[in-house]
Amino acid sequence: MKINKNDNKYIYVVVGRNIKRIRKAKGLTQVQLADLVQYNEGTIANIENNSYQTFSLEFIYVLSKKLDVPIIEFFKGID
Repeated sequence: MKINKNDNKYIYVVVGRNIKRIRKAKGLTQVQLADLVQYNEGTIANIENNSYQTFSLEFIYVLSKKLDVPIIEFFKGID
């Protein structure tokens, strides 16, 4: 999905793509990630596929800690 950088949803698209990239690099399925962070697997799928409208910084923080990834990794590619 291509989204304009001026669109307010741009940050969610980029972060969602980064979550997917990091999850795959860690060898996890969406179900495994959902279990790890105690979220619904449908929510994870929606975030990764740009179907979810918003998510919190707390969610990104939890992902960072559970996946042992610097939080900045989730924001790569945001200009």
